[in-house]
Amino acid sequence: MAQNLFDNRQLEALYWIARLGSFASAARKLNTSQPAISQRIRDLESTLGVTLFDRSRRRAVLTPQGREAVELAQRMLSIAAELRDRLAKQEFLHGLLRVGVNETVALSWLPQLMRKINEELPNVELELHVGLTQELWDKYQRGSLELLLVSGPIEPDTVVLESLGTTTYVWMMAPQSGASTQRIEPCDFKDLSIITHGPGSTMHEAILDWFRLNGIRVPNSDVCHSLSAMAALTMAGLGISPLPPLIYHQEIEAGKLIALEPVPALEPLEFWAVYPRLAVSPLPAAVSRLARQVSTFEDRSPSTK
Repeated sequence: MAQNLFDNRQLEALYWIARLGSFASAARKLNTSQPAISQRIRDLESTLGVTLFDRSRRRAVLTPQGREAVELAQRMLSIAAELRDRLAKQEFLHGLLRVGVNETVALSWLPQLMRKINEELPNVELELHVGLTQELWDKYQRGSLELLLVSGPIEPDTVVLESLGTTTYVWMMAPQSGASTQRIEPCDFKDLSIITHGPGSTMHEAILDWFRLNGIRVPNSDVCHSLSAMAALTMAGLGISPLPPLIYHQEIEAGKLIALEPVPALEPLEFWAVYPRLAVSPLPAAVSRLARQVSTFEDRSPSTK
């Protein structure tokens, strides 16, 4: 009976029920049935001799012993994940990893990352979600994602932050927009139509800061949640938008976009790999390491927060 205390399936069931709030959600997460999850919890309760969930509630509510058990289960799963991560050969790592990716990553070096994963982690499957940082962070907090590759800042002390480097955005417009000079200041935006990401993106906050720090009221702007769509609208001459030259250098060279010189310069955005500090799987750390290897962003720091 004692070996049941270390049955990872039971500990994983307990952890994910607590994290996601229901037996059904934990079953979907672990790719099994709800009756199977319920049986794992009954077996664990029988082994421990305690009740882990208050079954008089409609939701999965932990008892005091249950809360303590979740904390210990997470630590045990994290130690097991670290053991596999440090000692197991990469090719033996397996499973499904749900990853949230910022569009700037998706349009730059994501293909190289996928190729690297296919080569070094052949038994790992990825489920990719592309979106804005806040949207992806919300999904991470709900347990829908295990690894984020996004721009910061992200400050919670429950996660590991590994720098992927920084990238610069500049204001761009189409040649037909009639720019008289490539130098542009916040005061020049009075008669310009701005296209940018909306609230929930780090780009939006950076643009707001750029205007505010220079004492200029933020101009009205059209909100677009897709970087690709922003670039297409800008090339069509419908506005001016902040875009990364790293991605759109070919359009600049072809004369489809003009990269302006913002004065002062826009602050570079730093990107991070984000995953749980007490991870229950070695996969987020393994993929994060590969992401840092292939990232084409600048100023990649070896430090981890």
